[in-house]
Amino acid sequence: MAKSIVKEMDGRFELTETMPDSQLYNKDLAPVPFAKRTWGYYEYIAIWVGMSVCVPTWMLGASMIDAGFNWAVAVGTIALGNIIVLIPMILNSFAGAKYGIPFPVFLRSGFGIYGANIPALLRAIVAIGWFGIQTMIMAFAIDGILVEISPTGYGGMAGNIGFFNLPAHTVVSFFISWIMTVAICYYSSPGKSAPGVKWLNDLSAPILLLIGVGLLWWGYQRAGGWGPILSQPTTASWSIWPAFLTAMVAYWATLAINISDLTRFAKNQKVQYIGQALGMPTTMTLYSFIGVAVTSATVVIFGSAIWDPVALMIKTGSLFFIYIGLIFVILATLTTNIAANMIAPINDVMHVYPKKLNWEITTIVISVIGILMQPWRFLADPNAYIWTWLLGYGAFLGPVAGVVVADFWLVRKQTIKLDDIYKKDGYYDFKAKA
Repeated sequence: MAKSIVKEMDGRFELTETMPDSQLYNKDLAPVPFAKRTWGYYEYIAIWVGMSVCVPTWMLGASMIDAGFNWAVAVGTIALGNIIVLIPMILNSFAGAKYGIPFPVFLRSGFGIYGANIPALLRAIVAIGWFGIQTMIMAFAIDGILVEISPTGYGGMAGNIGFFNLPAHTVVSFFISWIMTVAICYYSSPGKSAPGVKWLNDLSAPILLLIGVGLLWWGYQRAGGWGPILSQPTTASWSIWPAFLTAMVAYWATLAINISDLTRFAKNQKVQYIGQALGMPTTMTLYSFIGVAVTSATVVIFGSAIWDPVALMIKTGSLFFIYIGLIFVILATLTTNIAANMIAPINDVMHVYPKKLNWEITTIVISVIGILMQPWRFLADPNAYIWTWLLGYGAFLGPVAGVVVADFWLVRKQTIKLDDIYKKDGYYDFKAKA
């Protein structure tokens, strides 16, 4: 018997009955009820501020400037890349806000109830890899700052631990990073409207922006201007520019596929697409400019360019700046790692066994896999792992995005049979139809 489906005046749908007998349904994969779709403009702007403000974004312009482009070309390319990727982002976000469904359930429309597991797990593997890397990057930053604060106490734990092949204090820093990430994600069940993610981003967004603007003002004051990098002319060949633009588009390309994991909590379509349009390209452009400008000022202040904001704060020798650096690293990495690298694989892995796995169990499973992948070893050779394996593997997701967009917008005409998408032998059981 078909479940009751309610349609709001603004075009959103919900299921008013649960489907406990369905093997394809659980409370975390179920459509978010209208009453729990509580994210508004601020939440979507804040989540993009939280994800965009991180060490990689700060350093994003460095590669182009080192290649010989001036700062304006570098920042402009970042802005253009983010505007381009915003298009598939908005297209794929529509189903989440309309039906309240996560990415792997959305995949059932185009790939069927069984076939959806393949692209979902492809996305999960990439995200788990990045989860481990971001957790380790956060650990290294926390470790450097805590050793600077307490060189003999915290830094005195120097003996290597076998499995990790790292000093004891670095291993402690890793588990500090890991536990903070897992704890917030554990208490972010979709059935509760993801309160941990919402709280973290609402809190972090203004703090991260203030730290960035504060560093910009500090650099300008100390250097007596913007420094030499902002006056550097373009010397690079424009023939290599398309490759940099492609890289900027790829920066958020994977999240553009599973964005429905976040837009399923939207109050309506308008808040999510306007919130994302304001939050993502503007924050990415602003923060990359701040990174370029402050780095330019460090050439005057310290005699060399310091692209890493954490290294810069330690270099100042000020305990105040070191503590600010600790806050920056924790908030910037947590907001990026949870929203971009944890929510997707939890939904994707849970989708394989909805009756055996729930949000809390899968959070622990994903987090342990992240440790077993030994990200500290991968970071020892970042070119081989990050740029070759992860980005190469992520390239498989391009065709997935094409199928999802074409199926939903051209074939399905933005319409999904909401109860059937949770049924075996239903409309989306392509095996039964064969």
